[in-house]
Amino acid sequence: MNYPYSCDGMLTIECQAPINQTLNKVQASELTAWVAKDLNAVLKVTQQSALVFCGAAFSSEQLLQPKFPIQRSITQYASAAFQGQLNADQILSIGADSSKSNGSMPDGLQPQHSSQTLLHFPFCLFTHDLDLAERFEADLMHKGMVSPPTYAQLSQLLDVTIRHANYMTYLDLVAMMHNHYEQMGLSHLWQVIEMALVSKAPKTAVQTETNNHFYLIDHLLFTPAFSWSQFHQYFKTNESDEYINWLMAQRLSLGAFRAHGLEIKPFKTQNWPPVFDKKEKICLGEFETNHIKQSYWTEQVNRQSNVSESTVIHYAHPQAGIVVIAVHIPDSQPVNHFPIKPQGLADIKRDLRHQLGQDYATINLEFTSHAQQLL
Repeated sequence: MNYPYSCDGMLTIECQAPINQTLNKVQASELTAWVAKDLNAVLKVTQQSALVFCGAAFSSEQLLQPKFPIQRSITQYASAAFQGQLNADQILSIGADSSKSNGSMPDGLQPQHSSQTLLHFPFCLFTHDLDLAERFEADLMHKGMVSPPTYAQLSQLLDVTIRHANYMTYLDLVAMMHNHYEQMGLSHLWQVIEMALVSKAPKTAVQTETNNHFYLIDHLLFTPAFSWSQFHQYFKTNESDEYINWLMAQRLSLGAFRAHGLEIKPFKTQNWPPVFDKKEKICLGEFETNHIKQSYWTEQVNRQSNVSESTVIHYAHPQAGIVVIAVHIPDSQPVNHFPIKPQGLADIKRDLRHQLGQDYATINLEFTSHAQQLL
């Protein structure tokens, strides 16, 4: 394939209800033909151009990931299909294999199930025409309303009422998500995500008002995991609600980063803040050394448990759920377990059953009222 310009775009739809996110090969071909007509009407596509359309609807988060893996897969299939002069300047549709029970798409193009009503069918326009490539980026979203016949075809194929449908570029989607995060008061999160998406050498450090710290290096997101006692020490506070605010913000942030394909690397801290070198370089080696690979991490408390039998205490919060599980064993130092991944609680309980027996007893305490016990 020998096209100097590739234009990445998408057909964006907003539906009244979740949809079947894949079209079979026949359906994808039908929709692709209408999309090609729309693009030609809006952009006046020249003959020395080729189009690849993917008959699968993706969430914004799955499309906007470092190195754009969905678009990269589309380009790979295009390169194979458009080999040789006879196959140039063609239109290619990619649909699901209807012979398989789950209607699976080719490798690299399977959408993750989403209950969102805003989804995108990605495509790529390859061309020799620089003017066309520039018009694509400048005009597609502003002039790219889906035509009535294409709109009708979409509604029929998806069997759903479509509120809105239009064409847009990847940069348009990046700008839209920027505004979305800003309106939610989460612009600091999008700062990290956008850096991972558009920078050639992503690297940034972000600190929030709730004392969340994020360090981005390429697609790796390093973040410290604080216990309540560490938070109390590092940030000079006795307000346990501040720790809950940190914890809730941490969970929200890591969920957003994970959805956008960043690799989350939580790490333990021995002191805070970290000491950088004179050039303020991020201390990647120290972060990697203290990387927490499990779904939870353990804090050893430097005092003796004053119990006569093994005791497991769940410290919970009305909004945050279980914050920490404290384990007291006679003649041993207490151990606090902090879940940091969604499966963390289940893994802690599994390991405690292995350690203490299937029927170990638990005590439930409200975190805010009893936080001083953990200091």
